[in-house]
Amino acid sequence: MDAQRYFVLASDPAERFIQDLNNVHRGRVPTEFLGKAEVHLWVVPLVISAEKSSYFKSILSLDEQERAGRFRKIGDAQRYIAARGLLRRLLGSYVARAPDRLQFTYDAFGKPSLAGQTSEAVINFSVSHSEDQALFGFARGRRIGVDLEYVRPDIDVLGLAKGDFSPNEFRRLRRLPASEQCEAFYCLWTRKEAYLKACGEGLSFGLERVEVSSSPAEPAMIRKVGGASNASEHWTLKHLSPAPNYLGAAAVEGRSVTFKFLDWQLT
Repeated sequence: MDAQRYFVLASDPAERFIQDLNNVHRGRVPTEFLGKAEVHLWVVPLVISAEKSSYFKSILSLDEQERAGRFRKIGDAQRYIAARGLLRRLLGSYVARAPDRLQFTYDAFGKPSLAGQTSEAVINFSVSHSEDQALFGFARGRRIGVDLEYVRPDIDVLGLAKGDFSPNEFRRLRRLPASEQCEAFYCLWTRKEAYLKACGEGLSFGLERVEVSSSPAEPAMIRKVGGASNASEHWTLKHLSPAPNYLGAAAVEGRSVTFKFLDWQLT
């Protein structure tokens, strides 16, 4: 199938918005070739025009539209609409379905999955957005979780870490020079969050029960989960610095995974 036709349906009223995809990384992105050993990571800005926001809102489900209407701040509502609309647009391209026809199911912890997929072609996904950037992760036949955070230098790093991280992680963080503690904190947070989102349990499992590496200078890895030290044999953890002042992570089930980084500039 031609990659351009795969992304842009001739009858799609939003074709002028999706043409941007043809120029991603100076070439077209054949999403149908997402292999079982590949992970696609998309970084997309959420600041969009009113016209684009109107289109994205039009492809949301009624439940999603109602949720957007419950936000107290207009900016938060617009970012939610952009993130959900972009998810539908990208996911629809992967499975060759109209984005407004996609239906989602949710497990007991609220983790979403796409309804109506056959077991041999299941595409799993994860979404995270912070401030004006969004991170989308897609994998075939394996669990995936992503987390993205805007780095705030004025947070109480040690105060937060003492309550949410393991004793070992807190000690390592406290020993770092003050100038390095903030970045290490966000590395710890995003790596834990990505893994927990991949597992589908979220923060209910407890951040302190997952120990991870804390420095961008060392390989991202899971040290322990619930006291067991063999989690790194079954998961791949990836450190991400997708935009200035943002840090993130991706956790993918299995080893020997190839990551492909993509961006979509909605200009």
